[in-house]
Amino acid sequence: MNSSDFVRFEDFDRPLSTVGPSAPPIVQALRLGITAPSAHNTQPWIIEIQSDTEATVYFDPERKLPFTDPPGRQVHISHGTLVEMTAIAGTSLGYQTEVDILPQGEMTVAEFGTRPTAHIRMRPNAGVAVDPLFARIQHRRSSRKAHTGSPVTEKDLDQIRSHLHGDAVQLDLVGEARFKAVLSIVERAMAIEVNERKLYGETLTWFRFNKNEIAEKGDGLNAYTSGLTGVPLMLATLFVRPMSFHAKVNRASYLKSFNEIARSTRGLFTFVTPTNTMADWIRTGRAYVRAQLAADMLELRFHPVSQSLQEFAEMDATREELQDLLQVHAPAKIQMLVRVGRTETPALSPRRKLVEIVSLPHNSTDGARQ
Repeated sequence: MNSSDFVRFEDFDRPLSTVGPSAPPIVQALRLGITAPSAHNTQPWIIEIQSDTEATVYFDPERKLPFTDPPGRQVHISHGTLVEMTAIAGTSLGYQTEVDILPQGEMTVAEFGTRPTAHIRMRPNAGVAVDPLFARIQHRRSSRKAHTGSPVTEKDLDQIRSHLHGDAVQLDLVGEARFKAVLSIVERAMAIEVNERKLYGETLTWFRFNKNEIAEKGDGLNAYTSGLTGVPLMLATLFVRPMSFHAKVNRASYLKSFNEIARSTRGLFTFVTPTNTMADWIRTGRAYVRAQLAADMLELRFHPVSQSLQEFAEMDATREELQDLLQVHAPAKIQMLVRVGRTETPALSPRRKLVEIVSLPHNSTDGARQ
């Protein structure tokens, strides 16, 4: 593999890198894999190509969220979305994909990036069926917009569940009896994050303020994908700047908009694991992206609202309140809370170019990155 296998692009209407005709199967699959959703759209991965059909995924320590995600749980959920999206894409090429999660074992925070989170191995299989979710990859997008139409039903849930693999992650719909209470927690959790400078400062770090910055960085958050429309969107793009990001008026305006959108919610999904290990985090990401693609078949869009699940002191009481309300007790863990509903078509989140993410393997005797 060399640089000629990639065609660099400047203007795109879909965050999808173009690869040359000689690109190996693993690269063809990864070009779709890297469109997977990630926390704060950090795209927190480094990918080493091992062969035409194998790659190893590492966490990129420069893309961590130390204040809102101290244990690295959310960014490793993001690794799960990447490997599952890559596996789905592989079926379209006639390959069955094997994923070895944490091949060198779990890591401490200090070890993030030194050992792999996953090894991807594609095996040719003429009989493999194209995953029905493959057709939704380029249509998939998260939506922070207001919901319209009818509530999400148990029938919708069952159809989405039918596309999940195994029972390592339990997908459930929050029932009517607890729905308003959960939404109240969602709003209060967002207020905690927005009104604590060090926490909201992490959003500032990943916020891109204009189209040039969006195109240059290819990652992060921006006003166009925040759910804002009309005058609020115009005001945000005109007046929200790094120096004024934490201003009380801007924080109040954002929370008002968020709460209005939250109150339109037509459905809430929970993703729950029986334990809370790093492997569980990655499995959650794999289940999440399959559920999101399956929901897209029903014209339902996902919007993670997992602030209340974050592991820092200011959120401890809120997180425990949600777990108690939904009767999920340790060692089980609610890994994600997601708004689900029909919305107007949202803007696309940017993506970095594949050529900027992948690399040849590092030289080391034990296979660990140095």
